Amino acid sequence: MSEQIKNLEDSIKKINDKDFGIYFFTIDTKGNPTAGVANIYEHVKILRDLGYNAQILHDKNDYKLKGDAEGMGIEDWLGEEYAQLPHVSIESQQLQVGPSDFVIIPEAFSTIMKQTTNFPCKRVVFLQSYEYIFEMLEIGENWNSFGITDVITTNDNLKKYVDGVFRNLNTEVIPVGIPSFFTENDKPKIPTIAIRAREKREVLKLVKVFFQKYPHYQFVTFRDMSGLTRKEFADALSESFVGVWIDDLAGFGTFPIECMKTNTPVIGKIPRMVPEWMGELESNGNLKLNDNGVWTSNLNAIPDLVATMVGLYMEDSIPENITESMKEWKNKYTQEELETNVKNVYTNLFNKRVVELNTLIETQQVQEEDTITIEEK
Repeated sequence: MSEQIKNLEDSIKKINDKDFGIYFFTIDTKGNPTAGVANIYEHVKILRDLGYNAQILHDKNDYKLKGDAEGMGIEDWLGEEYAQLPHVSIESQQLQVGPSDFVIIPEAFSTIMKQTTNFPCKRVVFLQSYEYIFEMLEIGENWNSFGITDVITTNDNLKKYVDGVFRNLNTEVIPVGIPSFFTENDKPKIPTIAIRAREKREVLKLVKVFFQKYPHYQFVTFRDMSGLTRKEFADALSESFVGVWIDDLAGFGTFPIECMKTNTPVIGKIPRMVPEWMGELESNGNLKLNDNGVWTSNLNAIPDLVATMVGLYMEDSIPENITESMKEWKNKYTQEELETNVKNVYTNLFNKRVVELNTLIETQQVQEEDTITIEEK
């Protein structure tokens, strides 16, 4: 038996024994909470609870785990148990991978996909936003160019999109899970409007326009939801009587689902890719929106919609079709569903890797037999 075949057989044993590494590359947000990074941490934590050696992989040694005078770290906004997950940096050159290991790479980091082309490990794309797929790809390049064929994404629309753009991909869907502490508060709602926007200038613009047009609603408070811990975020959202969501680049969109779970009606700008929970395209190409929120394609209409919702709130007459439709989504996208999906999808991924390694062994055996036959002749 050759050394190469032995190494492959050892790798198969490692996978079967859960004695291998799963490295999730994660951008350093410098203490700024983002749903995409939080989702990666959830995958790592769930896999570790299942007995796998999952770790966070980051670029530099100064990755911000603890808060300081300049802002929060992972420990502050996600929690201590997440900050205590194993972290390894590329800069420290601690990353050593073999055929049994997996490196999970977010869709934006095609440079890392390219740099790791000759790595012996299995590489998988973690797709959470279609907007960044081509951010660093050269014209004509695709993930297959770097030997990557497996993708994990967060919803069916993203799966349809990426499978339509690229070819020969194996794409699995693991929807985001919302923690159980996003729940309805027993206390009465207060006249606060929670805003979540990718661009901060949109928040300020909306507030200025609203008070310019509706000065009689001076008692209303707008709260920018950035910079909060996840628990503070959930508590603030449950207190608010309306949520506003502006994110054209969203791939899944956790904020509106979090609103629904806290019984907070949400007004949202329809993003470029409509999330499956918001609605669907009909066969005639028309967009059919769900009633679980107030959705608009016109950004400038949001201050007026907010004013309308304030009036309805004061009269205790939020439309029944919205409140009833919100209830339908309260029990969806749970942490339990996320745990089940993570277990099933990654188990299938690991099993497929065993099949690939067995195929490599068979190919190597044939090559060695052919070499021996030639030498005998």
